Amino acid sequence: MDIAKNYDFVLQENPPTEHPYFLHDYLIGEGERYFCARLLKKQKVRALIYVVLKADGRAISLNNAPFGGLWTERKISSDSLQYLVAELILALKSLGAHSFRLVQPPSTYDENNPLVHYVLKSQGFQLEGVLLHHFLEDKKYIKGFIHAKASKHKKKVKKLHCTVETGSIKTFNFLKDIKWWRTQRSHEYNVQEEKLIRQVSAYPDRYFLVSLYQEAQAVAHALCVKLTPNSLYYYLPAINPALQQAYTGEALLFEVIRLGESLGVDFIDLGSSDLDGQPNHNLIRYKMKNANNAGNKFIWTLML
Repeated sequence: MDIAKNYDFVLQENPPTEHPYFLHDYLIGEGERYFCARLLKKQKVRALIYVVLKADGRAISLNNAPFGGLWTERKISSDSLQYLVAELILALKSLGAHSFRLVQPPSTYDENNPLVHYVLKSQGFQLEGVLLHHFLEDKKYIKGFIHAKASKHKKKVKKLHCTVETGSIKTFNFLKDIKWWRTQRSHEYNVQEEKLIRQVSAYPDRYFLVSLYQEAQAVAHALCVKLTPNSLYYYLPAINPALQQAYTGEALLFEVIRLGESLGVDFIDLGSSDLDGQPNHNLIRYKMKNANNAGNKFIWTLML
């Protein structure tokens, strides 16, 4: 079958954001260009990918985001997906790109990911990195999780002498806390604060803060994001090392899961468990206790 007769490849610069993953609404930096490549069949989008082309010739999907990658309709053929990737490679070369880096989300976000990985490998991409994510999936499971643990959790939080605050972002003072706590632990802090503040201002209904306090002192924070309308991402957690107790981390996570349940999401992404580029085995064990699924985020690269 001649794929080109049945499908259209369209590359659009400065595209509108027409996808549930709201971080596709990208703020272009100096010297950057922003594109969306779409695979169309009878004018309907079957797959798409957003790409940042930086001034130095690097193409990235997606820059300064948890992931970008290819997003597909449920039923898509391998040859049509290969056609999209091949045409995109040609287009990026013609635009002067010398490399292409693609961060593909875990399969919980897109069930065709095994096919995507297969096609990327067949087109010459090399696997640069793998990150492990844990998930709580299914509304019934999340609701049952909360119901089973709520009573014990309430007692344990009381023993911690903590109060819980959950809601939308009112101020950004919590970022100072998180930065200081991570510095004290000699951990990385890679948050682009100005960009984050702009995103929260533009999408206030997508960002939430869960905090634990002992009187006026902050004990822990977790910044959570609805990356898609049906999900919640446990993005930026941190605990005050001076006030941490045995149950503090679990208390924070429980409140994040409770937030997800109240928002009615289909799944909660607990994020990756690397620490400064290495597996954090304690964190992995901790997440495995609460999650009911896991998946990998793959980072692919191609020299053009």
